[in-house]
Formats: sequence, C-alpha cells, structure tokens
Amino acid sequence: MKSDFLVSTHTRNTMAKLGYMGLVPFLFGLLLSLTGSRFIGHSGEEFFITYSVVILSFLSGILWGNSIENFESRLSNKSLIFSNLVVLSAWLSVLLGEQNESVSLLILLIGYITVWRAEKSMRLEHQSTGPEGYFDMRTRLTSSVVLMHGIVMLT
Repeated sequence: MKSDFLVSTHTRNTMAKLGYMGLVPFLFGLLLSLTGSRFIGHSGEEFFITYSVVILSFLSGILWGNSIENFESRLSNKSLIFSNLVVLSAWLSVLLGEQNESVSLLILLIGYITVWRAEKSMRLEHQSTGPEGYFDMRTRLTSSVVLMHGIVMLT
C-alpha cells in the first residue's frame, strides 16, 4: 500500500500538471490570434473565447463546490449565486460572438478576476489553504490567463 504522503504528493503533482497544461489551449488561441490563422475553421479569437468559457465555468463549479462544502458560511449563499452569474456571463460572452470579441474577452477577463477573489475570500473566511501550493498555483494561472485575455483584446 502506498503511504498517504505518496498519494497526496502524487495527487498534488497531477493537480499542478493539469493546471499548467490547461494554459496550452489559451496559448494556442493566442498564437492563432496573433498570426491571424484559423484552426478547424475557427479564428484564434473564437478558439480562445470558447476555451475560456469552458475553463471559467469549471472554476465557477469549484466555487460552487466550496460553497456547498462550507454550507454554514456567511458567504456560501452569495457564492452559490455568484458562481451561477459568472457562468451566465460566460455564456453571454459566447452569444456576443465575433461581432463583439473585445466585449466577450472583457467579460471573461473580469470573470477570472472575480472568481479568483471570491475563492480567496472563501478560503480566508474558513482559514482554509487547501492542498499545499494550490492557491499560489491558482494565482499564477489566473494572472497568466488574464494577461493573455488582455493581449488577445489588443490584437
């Protein structure tokens, strides 16, 4: 049997690898956007936005899960509602389509920042650090994603 330390280390490594590998489609969309190229018939902006919506929705689901896990928290109800508003905003960004790419990207950029802040607030309220290194990784990933959104907006 593996020790708990080895299992948690393995899981932490998997979490980090998956987190950073999640940047690859963003970088690919950014590259397509910068070069004016298309992939399977989609522009770099469309590729970037649709992937961003998926990831932002995933992060909103994590916020939902944190709210359920800490159901007695004063922030729980607000976080449940907020997580749904973020997903609906992300969906709106898709509906805006190519005609309003800058607005779509701005909505998503704001979504990433606000979900990060909401998760930080939940963690501070519950004095929860989560797995070692998780929130530092989330901060680096969110910063990278926000920066890429800004670059795509400027192209």
